[in-house]
Amino acid sequence: MKRLHIAGKLLKCLLLAGLLTGCQNEDVLAPADTVANVSNDQNAKITAEIRLVKEGEKIIQYHKSGRFAGYVSKVSEEYYYTTYSYVDGAVPGAYSITSKQYAKGNDALVKEVNYVINEDGVCTKRHDLTSNKISNFTYKNRTRLEKITLQGSSEKAEFIYIVASDTGKDRLYKIIHSNNNGAYKEIEFFYNMGVGTQTKPDKYALNNEHTCLDKYLPIFGAFSDVIVQRAQITPLPYTNQSKPYYEYFYLLNNDGYPISLDRRMYPIGKGFNAGKQTSVSLFKFSTQWAGI
Repeated sequence: MKRLHIAGKLLKCLLLAGLLTGCQNEDVLAPADTVANVSNDQNAKITAEIRLVKEGEKIIQYHKSGRFAGYVSKVSEEYYYTTYSYVDGAVPGAYSITSKQYAKGNDALVKEVNYVINEDGVCTKRHDLTSNKISNFTYKNRTRLEKITLQGSSEKAEFIYIVASDTGKDRLYKIIHSNNNGAYKEIEFFYNMGVGTQTKPDKYALNNEHTCLDKYLPIFGAFSDVIVQRAQITPLPYTNQSKPYYEYFYLLNNDGYPISLDRRMYPIGKGFNAGKQTSVSLFKFSTQWAGI
């Protein structure tokens, strides 16, 4: 398989910020519970499914019943919390999502974003109500994200895939950002730690930080069948600048779900420890998740 690279938010996420991008301030994860009177068999099935309930300091909650049972309802972190509301659309299967991020200190609204989801279950439009920027999403074969364009602008992000030699499945290879001056950033993704090392199946897909998409919303199609383990950002045109480099060391349990993530970032580039940043996050999954 080809080497794959990834890139991050560090190198000027200007395009992505434009492209992609009630207030119960309670962070304590409620005791595990089950719905006493499930309205139908579908709700019962969804309630039994496994969900990520904690990642590092983030606590994730879900809707417990109705049309959107099992969909994320709230994400709480150290300084902010984000709520998610859902509305059925006019087209069967279509709907919209509104996410609102609040500051914990005073419950002030920090950011509000609306997403339009089509009948294929993928986002076609993102309206950042805070900045009033609208991004349009284009897909290949209906659900493979191919391009994000900023409405009224030449800014865009193009998603390039390769076919993995070991599985024959598509995997995100690069994201190329450009504006009216041409391409200015390239993000490359790697799915192993080097030649001869193993890939790790992605049993619970979360949007990678370098896509600048909401991490917990599975509305942008599948990017890969395995977990991203490395990433690199290259400024364009490249004239020997630094290439921020990332490594992601996942520990998986016997069921293939992540237990922990050791994230390492090298701002100067691969092989340079100056300014190196590290963080470790623990994951918790449960079939008895908290929610509303």
